[in-house]
Amino acid sequence: MTQLLPSLRMARATLIHSPMWQNRSQQPIRCLDAFAYTISHRLGSTSTSRVPAGTAESSRFGGLVCGLHPMSAAAPLHKAFIHRQPFTWSMQIMMSTSTPDGPSNSATEEQKGLIESEKIEQMHMRSDENIPFQRSKKTKLKAQISGFDDRAQAKLTALSNAKKEAEDAKAAFISSTIADGGETNPDEKLHTEWNQAEQNLAHAYSQAIKYTSRITKNEKATKEAERLLYEWMDRFMDPFGGSSAVWMKEDKDLSDVPDTMYLNKKWMVRTIHAIVPKLSPGESKPEVGSDKSSDLPQIRIPPPISKDYTNLLRSYSMSKARRKGQQCEALMRNMMRLANTVAYYYDKDSENWTEDKVYDVGMESVISGEGNETNRWRLWVNNSIPNSKAFALAIKCHAGTTHSDALDRIIRLNHIHDAYSDLCQPHIPGMYKDDPYVLYHSIKALKNLQKKDEREQGQEWLRKLHRFVTSAENKDYIREEEIPSEVELSNDQVKDLVKPIGILPRETPAAFSQTIDVTSAYMTMLRLTARLRGAKGVSADARRVLDQMHSVRDVFANGLDNPEPATCLTNGQSDGESDASFISKKRIASIDIRSNAYNLVLGLYRDSKSTDDATKAVGLLQQMVDAGKKAPEDWSGVPLPTEQSFEFTIMSLANMSDGEKALEEAERLIQLMEDQEYLESPVAAYNAFIVVCNRQLFGKAHLYDKALETLGKMNELSKTNPGVLPNPETLALVMKACSLSDHNEHKKVLDTASDLFFQLKEQEADEKSAVALTDRAYYYIMKCVDTHLAEDPDKKKELIEEFFSEACQRGLCSANVLSLFRSSVSEEDFILTVGKGRLADHWIANIKGPRALYTDGSKGGAGRNARRKGKSTSNWKKKEMAKYSQRERKTNDKKAKKFFKKMKA
Repeated sequence: MTQLLPSLRMARATLIHSPMWQNRSQQPIRCLDAFAYTISHRLGSTSTSRVPAGTAESSRFGGLVCGLHPMSAAAPLHKAFIHRQPFTWSMQIMMSTSTPDGPSNSATEEQKGLIESEKIEQMHMRSDENIPFQRSKKTKLKAQISGFDDRAQAKLTALSNAKKEAEDAKAAFISSTIADGGETNPDEKLHTEWNQAEQNLAHAYSQAIKYTSRITKNEKATKEAERLLYEWMDRFMDPFGGSSAVWMKEDKDLSDVPDTMYLNKKWMVRTIHAIVPKLSPGESKPEVGSDKSSDLPQIRIPPPISKDYTNLLRSYSMSKARRKGQQCEALMRNMMRLANTVAYYYDKDSENWTEDKVYDVGMESVISGEGNETNRWRLWVNNSIPNSKAFALAIKCHAGTTHSDALDRIIRLNHIHDAYSDLCQPHIPGMYKDDPYVLYHSIKALKNLQKKDEREQGQEWLRKLHRFVTSAENKDYIREEEIPSEVELSNDQVKDLVKPIGILPRETPAAFSQTIDVTSAYMTMLRLTARLRGAKGVSADARRVLDQMHSVRDVFANGLDNPEPATCLTNGQSDGESDASFISKKRIASIDIRSNAYNLVLGLYRDSKSTDDATKAVGLLQQMVDAGKKAPEDWSGVPLPTEQSFEFTIMSLANMSDGEKALEEAERLIQLMEDQEYLESPVAAYNAFIVVCNRQLFGKAHLYDKALETLGKMNELSKTNPGVLPNPETLALVMKACSLSDHNEHKKVLDTASDLFFQLKEQEADEKSAVALTDRAYYYIMKCVDTHLAEDPDKKKELIEEFFSEACQRGLCSANVLSLFRSSVSEEDFILTVGKGRLADHWIANIKGPRALYTDGSKGGAGRNARRKGKSTSNWKKKEMAKYSQRERKTNDKKAKKFFKKMKA
């Protein structure tokens, strides 16, 4: 049987090149191929001619498959059998049992039955054409099941056709190379057609991945795009894996890399250090096919480019998949492996270099995007190395998860990106030091600035981002080809990548479309800083961020080319400047400064308890008020003040040491607020004014008169502006002023407080509701009774017990109410009324102020036992100790896990 194979090959070549067989049936040739495949399959790999791996004869034409000769008819099928790959050209030919004219007589009964069933199905399909919408329903049902839109379905169908065309072109070329004596005689025309088919297949892969990945919030579509990309990469990498020993070298040098889905910093940095020197232009090599006309380049499908990787990474970032950050890092690791393999394969200093690689398609001279002449393989490597946008999308995936190690991975990705940018900037396009996209998504991943390390890291990232977007050195960062048009992106992608914003009254879309909106990054730092209310220095940090936002806005208005400030008109351009000149200015970032940013800073000034911060708050509010007095073109990004702006600024005056100055400034701000006609509901600002009065006039007689004067003014203004109508909080604050005032007419003050309290009580539906009444209202009325009814102890005790009983029924027994009741009655009466142990749950159900859980006014503590009737205490101590031990064990496990992860990295 071994001797039959050469004879079969010779007979096949004779039939192909014989003139008498031209334009006739190919059935005899198919039969010879099938017979040859049967013999080779039974004999195994020993019956086929072998060629040493890595030689010129084996690697040319893409025919190296497990050591089989590329011209062997069994080589593609043997490869498919070994690697479980799809059918190739010879398999498709050999499995065909019919001629163009009709079925072959040699077909088996089973094959004839299949043919008949296919004819019947086609007949039914033709008959269905007469039924309206019958076939379209099937198509729609299939689309609904898959979840893909029409464009994605069309691109997947085109990809399937491109695969078939590439296989057919490859089969035609390899069939034409067999000549007498087993020598090769390549056909240049068929070679060109095969090469074009592979180019078309790469384009089909790219389009299928692009439109499949754009189906957002569809896990199946994302997985399909991922599968297509890895299939494309495998198709490109397959000849490299069998024809060179690059992986042996890599595994030897990097054997200490742990097997994990996460990126390893040591491996990534070491790999890029090995690749970058190979990208520098070396000696000029002969062009493809310049020595021999018979030496045609090996056909390779072009690998994915950076846009294809970005499409999949962006699909990850917008999906709800679990561990999508790990999937992104796994893809980036495979990208580096592909780049490493190609770089080693074409390195002429490598031990695996062979002279036949000079005629490889990867050695062709092409023009790069920068206009320089380079080898094609260098472009392959450049597109496979993760750029800054890939790192940014991977960071975005981690930022959108709740994984405990997400921030650690983001910090690690930033470290790897910094190492890459130091090495790759001159060679790899799209790699930038302190890239704004990377820093933007890193800042948005922050969650808690109470941790010192996280706070310092966020400040460092924001400092780098601000320096990059305001530096004239980076004015060429934004390019037309780097930002996709809105037509090519979905709405969510446009909002995330580049989106028009409204920092100016009249927008200029052409200018905004070429900038990065960094508002979210700055606002994230502001919001997280605002959560640290009362901490030392946070107000200064927030004000610094606000000033940086204005700096970005000024750079956008003036451009990076012109550092001098300009007077901005309605569309952001300076006086006398044309629209074209304004649009042509170089800028990187745009920002939208709104009143909520100012209010966050004013809120920190309010809570800082500092006189200097109160002065700064007044000055900041004055800037907002002055901006409203100017024409819109002169606002310079300063927003108009809101009700909350006045509220926070007036509240900050309570921290001033000079009471008279604070009240004078507060009255001025109230008058200033009344002049702002666009404000609809300024009642909160009037409440803040009463708070300042209570703080600055504490213990003074005219506090009572000031509070009633403010209340009367609000009632009068509410006739024309319902937004000034006093609310329950206003009445409670006036009641507090009554309790804090040292007024001589105690009965008058007590009657006023009682009237206000009963106004609130009338708004309640029943004895247990707590809509208008609050725990503070009960505390203030009890405080008024305690202060202004000292002359009649019995009446005082009776009223306090009555109010305390009502507060408990409404679920308003706060710590202050409980403490005041305890100080007003004897210890015996207190125990008889309240008891010992934990307070009833319905007593404290509606509390908004300080809360007490136990009768002694505390919230309990470690080992506290709630001995209350109806509450079981059996095995309480054991259960508490078990819970404590479990918490300790979990804490120690987390610390150990974090430690070992750092050790592995």
